[in-house]
Amino acid sequence: MIVSKPKTATLFSISVFLCIAFGLFAWGLYQLMSEESQMGWYILVYTSGPIGLIVLIKILTGIKIVSIKKEKFEFNMPFRFKKTRFESRDIEKWSHTTIKTYGGQYEEVIWKLKSGQQLGLSKQENTEFDKVLRYMKKKLKKLQA
Repeated sequence: MIVSKPKTATLFSISVFLCIAFGLFAWGLYQLMSEESQMGWYILVYTSGPIGLIVLIKILTGIKIVSIKKEKFEFNMPFRFKKTRFESRDIEKWSHTTIKTYGGQYEEVIWKLKSGQQLGLSKQENTEFDKVLRYMKKKLKKLQA
C-alpha cells in the first residue's frame, strides 16, 4: 500500500508565511486603534489580511492524500470534504510531466479518468511520489500518454 501525503516541509513553510501575514494584519489593526490613522497602517491591514486569507484557503483546499493498493486508488481532499475512489480500469490515461525550473525540476503525475475528471500529484508537495511513479510505470504502462 502506498500513501502519499503533503510534505512536512511544505506545510511548515506555508504555516510560517501565514503566521507572518496574519501577525502583520493583527499588528496593523492594533496600530490603527491605538494611534492616529496613518496611510501605511491601512495599506498593511488591507493587504496582509486578504493575502493571508487567500493563501490559507488555496493551501487548505489543495491538500490531498493519495492511497494506492491493489490497483485501487483513493484521493482524499479533507478540506473540500471530497473523496474520489477509482480503480485502474477507470483510468483513461495518465502522464508524467517533468519541467526544468531555475530551482530544479518540477515533476507531476496526472490521471485522466474516463468520467472526464483529472487528478494530479506533484513531487514537490507530496511524499512517496517516486513510489507512485514506479507503481504507475510497472502496473499501468499501457495507459501512459
